[in-house]
Amino acid sequence: MIELKRIGHVLLKVADVERSKAFYTNVLGFEIVEEDPEHGGVFMTLGQDGHTLDLSPVDNPATAERVSPNRVGVHHIAFQVDSEAALKNAYFSLEDQGIEVVRAIDHVSQKSIYFHDPDGNRLEIYYELPNAPELFRQGRGDRDEVLVFQR
Repeated sequence: MIELKRIGHVLLKVADVERSKAFYTNVLGFEIVEEDPEHGGVFMTLGQDGHTLDLSPVDNPATAERVSPNRVGVHHIAFQVDSEAALKNAYFSLEDQGIEVVRAIDHVSQKSIYFHDPDGNRLEIYYELPNAPELFRQGRGDRDEVLVFQR
């Protein structure tokens, strides 16, 4: 059996590397660890690993296929925060920067906000409850509820 440690990184093909680099650093707090156009583009981290996210340009942005919500492949990338307060802060930070939150949901085991990057890739920021593994094993059912934040 293969014994994986964790997911190491995600490579996103982007239409405009500079625009995406600005989004992921200024909005989400990624740090650039290397810029190497010959080997793919920009390598970014959240600080704890060598790199978590790679941005690589598509060959031709004008003819590149666009993201569709019901395609085969990755649906979204999720980033975890440590508390409900951090999730609330993320929600209002996105709002203050003019980034539309398309969904805010209490999934019972976690609370999530969903939005898009400049290329339309769906992203999620979530807070996982301490008893989430137990809730998953019990079966959460269809108990998702809209999550509302108050300033």
